[in-house]
Amino acid sequence: MNPFKTSILATLSALAFTSCEKPVTDQATAATTSEESSLPQGPDPAPEGMVWVPGGTYWRGNDKDPGNLSIFQEGASNPIQRQQIAERHFKEERPVHQTTVKGFYMDETEVTNRQFKAFVDATGYVTMAEKGLSAEEFPNARPEDLVGGANVYTKPAEDINPRRSNDAWRWWAFTEGANWRHPQGPDSSIADIMDHPVVNVNYDDARAYAKWAGKRLPTEAEWEIAARGGHEKRMFIWGDHVKKDDKWMSNCFQGDFPNKSDDQDGFHFTAPVKSYPPNDYGLYDMAGNIWEICSDYYNPRYYFEFVKAPHDNPQGPSTGITEGQSSEIERTGEYTEIPNLHELTKLRVARGGSFLCHFSYCLRFRPGARHYHEPLTPAHHTGFRCVKDVSAEKP
Repeated sequence: MNPFKTSILATLSALAFTSCEKPVTDQATAATTSEESSLPQGPDPAPEGMVWVPGGTYWRGNDKDPGNLSIFQEGASNPIQRQQIAERHFKEERPVHQTTVKGFYMDETEVTNRQFKAFVDATGYVTMAEKGLSAEEFPNARPEDLVGGANVYTKPAEDINPRRSNDAWRWWAFTEGANWRHPQGPDSSIADIMDHPVVNVNYDDARAYAKWAGKRLPTEAEWEIAARGGHEKRMFIWGDHVKKDDKWMSNCFQGDFPNKSDDQDGFHFTAPVKSYPPNDYGLYDMAGNIWEICSDYYNPRYYFEFVKAPHDNPQGPSTGITEGQSSEIERTGEYTEIPNLHELTKLRVARGGSFLCHFSYCLRFRPGARHYHEPLTPAHHTGFRCVKDVSAEKP
């Protein structure tokens, strides 16, 4: 979860009322014997640091227990309660449906601190976490709500059960001075982690980088077809089990979440890009490490609406909602309209999970898993990667 500044959102609420390609069927197994061309090949050579993702039709979403449902059902007093928990469990991933996208190029890794620094050095860009919020845009906000900073994971003061506490603020803290240069707060640095993914950036920051690089952010549909690597309906990128050959295949949380990390994979927070094997399209870290911001607005019921009017190359919902409205949808299936919402309060899709995803709780380092990014509050487990369209003159 990526919590938000509750006082600011309360203020905002007050302000508010004043050509299909062939279907994907294990395309990764159709590689040629040539080592250089073992990955899918696009209509022209991939730009440096990018790989080709074949377009096609694939099954999007997930309708199976990813393996931790029984943990959430612990303490349920009767079969009805257990069934209710099962129906709510990762409900935003349902229904599974066929989705068609055209081919595109994608960054083989998440954007790193080194790459983001090159962008900042060239443009002088200042991220939201560095500059904070504008008093002109948020005139009723308290001064302390406008300061720059980001949400940073903080070990709880005492051991908690996250499934019962329902309070992510017990392991998150808004930290003044935390930004992409200082991931864990003003006393931290990226000097020794330049090849780690950049974090503490929001949707606007990611979009600005993408525009500078001549690229764009992926849609949710593009991100998932890329993550699957040509394999249909796998629970995880590498197969149907959380580990492969008893090894962790992504940078995720091992231990007693959120109380103690065992660091079985050797990383407490982010890992350098390319620390784990790529998927069968040559993409690294499509599971774990950091959440990756997509271009779509997020709505937990989006798939239910999409299947009523499916179409190629989906761009996501036309209207953005807040975290509070999303929670309302999850409880009731509907939400209360709030006029004049500030764009920073509208959720964007985030995919891939992060170093904080744990088997017993988040378990969203899966290709079919969905979550959101709150542009209002950058977080130190969230970054992005970019995509690029085929040249206009290409078929």
